[in-house]
Amino acid sequence: MKSRDLVLRGLRHYWRTNLAVIAGVATAVAVLAGALLVGDSVRGSLRDLVLERLGRADRVVVATTMFREALADDLQRDPAFEAAFTGVTPLIVMQGFVTEQGSGRRASRVQVYGVDDRFWRFHQVGGRSGPANREAFLSRALAADLGAAEGGTVLVRVERPSAIPIESLHGQKEDPGRTLRLTVRAVLEPAQMGDFSIQPQQGSVRAVFVPLSRLQQDLEQKQLVNALLVSDRGLPRQSPEGATAGAPGNDPLPALLKQQARFEDYGLSLRLFEDDRQAIAVFGTK
Repeated sequence: MKSRDLVLRGLRHYWRTNLAVIAGVATAVAVLAGALLVGDSVRGSLRDLVLERLGRADRVVVATTMFREALADDLQRDPAFEAAFTGVTPLIVMQGFVTEQGSGRRASRVQVYGVDDRFWRFHQVGGRSGPANREAFLSRALAADLGAAEGGTVLVRVERPSAIPIESLHGQKEDPGRTLRLTVRAVLEPAQMGDFSIQPQQGSVRAVFVPLSRLQQDLEQKQLVNALLVSDRGLPRQSPEGATAGAPGNDPLPALLKQQARFEDYGLSLRLFEDDRQAIAVFGTK
C-alpha cells in the first residue's frame, strides 16, 4: 500500500509535468500518422499522374542510338509478341530548343517527339492524325510559355544524333543540330496525350510533336527511330516495386527484341569481302 500511495502522490504532485508529457506524445503520434497518410496520398497521386502521361504505354524501349523503324512491324508479326502484347508504335524521342518566331519567346529542354498516325492509334486518341509535312502539335504548357497559338510558327532545334557526343574532343561541333520550321496545327490537352512523357516529373510537360518522317529526313536518319512504346495484353499496372507478370524473370519482351533485332539495330554494318580462298566478314559501326 505504501508503494501505491507513493505513486498516487507523485502523480498528483507532478500532474502538470505528466499532462505535458501526455500532450506531447499525443501530438507526436498525430503528426506521424498525418505524415504517413499525406505521404501515401502524394505517392498515389504521383503514380496516377505518371500513368496518365504514359497513356497506353506499359513498356518503353529507348536506345542511345537509332534502330530500324521496321523493328516495330517485325515484333507485331511475331505470334509470341501478339500473345503477350496488344500493340507497339515507333517514335523518336529527343530534347530540343523551341522558339516562337513571332514573339521570339524561347523554351529549352523541351521534349521533342517524332510521331505519325500510329502514335494516336496506339493511344486510342480518336479524331487525331499527323502532324504532317511542316506541322506541329504543342502541349498546353509549352504553348503558354511561348505564347503560341494555332497557325503560329515555331522553330524546333534538335541535336543531330551521333555516335560521338558533341561535347567530346572528337565531336562534330561544326554540325551540331538541325532546326525545323513548323506551323502550329493544334494545342493538345492532357486527354489528347498533350502531356505525354516517358520521364517522371511533377511539373507541367513542355512537349512538341513533330512529323516523324520530316524529323528523320532533316536528321538524315531515314526510317530510323530510337524508341518503341509497347502495351501489355490485359496485365494490370502495378507500382514499380510490385511484382507483376511482366517482371524481369517473366518478361518476354527482351527475348523478342533479341530475336527480331538485326545488326543495323545495334549500330553495326556487315560487309563481305571475297578473295581466292575465303569470304571475310567485316563488322563496323554505321
